Amino acid sequence: MYGPILRQLRESKTRTQAEVARSVGMSPAQLARLESNQRGLYVDDFILIANALGEKAGNLLPNDLGDIGHLKPLIDRLAAISPELLPRVAIIIENIVRLTDEMTVPPPKRRTAPRKKRRIKSY
Repeated sequence: MYGPILRQLRESKTRTQAEVARSVGMSPAQLARLESNQRGLYVDDFILIANALGEKAGNLLPNDLGDIGHLKPLIDRLAAISPELLPRVAIIIENIVRLTDEMTVPPPKRRTAPRKKRRIKSY
């Protein structure tokens, strides 16, 4: 979803994929896959690429985010974190996502053995 946004920004800055990719420590092929949504885009990659293009990551998010619009400032703060700390931050975010998944996904239904039908005795 955000790959094309990064591509459009990169092209508007007249930067090549190879240039941007090398500046953030990835191969041009990886960046091409990100920009075409063929590879998942992680928050740390998004922030690094946005920074390399001279943009705040939060500014690249649409304004109509609804309930998650309050995350824009958080993303801007993440952009200020030194790059060597981003892998640790990514792990923290993954753990938060995992916890929220556990809280929002209903537990699986328990399968019970079918009950035997009881015959009603008549007297």
